[in-house]
Amino acid sequence: MKNMARSYDFYERIARKYDEMYESITWNVHHEIIRNILDEIVSGSMHIMDLGAGTGRWALYFAKKGMEVTAVEPSGAMIEVMKEKVNSMKIKFVQSKAENMNFFQEFDLINAQGDVLSYLDDLEEGLNRIHKALKPNGIFTGTVDSKYFFIKDLSRMGEFEKIDAIERNPVIFIGDPDVDITFKTRLFTSKTLSQLLEDHKFKVIEISGIITFGPYEESLHSKFNEIVENELRYKDDPILVDQAMHLHFKAKKIEEVIK
Repeated sequence: MKNMARSYDFYERIARKYDEMYESITWNVHHEIIRNILDEIVSGSMHIMDLGAGTGRWALYFAKKGMEVTAVEPSGAMIEVMKEKVNSMKIKFVQSKAENMNFFQEFDLINAQGDVLSYLDDLEEGLNRIHKALKPNGIFTGTVDSKYFFIKDLSRMGEFEKIDAIERNPVIFIGDPDVDITFKTRLFTSKTLSQLLEDHKFKVIEISGIITFGPYEESLHSKFNEIVENELRYKDDPILVDQAMHLHFKAKKIEEVIK
């Protein structure tokens, strides 16, 4: 039986093999869709926080565009791998959980890919710190794990008791077959995600589905561009969004009106 741990304990263990774990065709399509979304958001000389920066995929993406980047990551091992990739690019590294960071209106954009909101130990405090760190009208964007994708996957395997458990409490434990620990991830629908963001003073701009039709067979590498194009075509279809592997959100900080 695997031990249950926190997400960053898991990533501390797998930091050196993290990148290779996400090099399948499905994950490459996922990253390309995210890049397309971010290309539409990023402009000018933004100050960006990459929250849950991992080994630096998106921190490097922003830095290469000339942005001022602060990479916030709770795992020291992941930060060490990230630093090896940076070379001469300027990225500020902060080892911290979202719930413990202490920034005030510093960032134009907080990027939380990799299901950060699904993994936080204290979701309420994490969202409060994120809101505080953004400048007025700042953008908050990222992904979460999709409830209905997990239900669809469990249905194929006939694991109906787990589906009942998810309906009672939308969490599930995930991990890697080669690592003897698992960690909890929260599962969202577009409705519950929108409500969560609105409850924490964000105006939802859009919620999209990422990997609506996958996972994909590795034999389809020659069809990569067509797969990406097809996923982008349907990512905002309201009928399909909740069936995707991940939900991607873009929201704007709302300032509290003091009367």
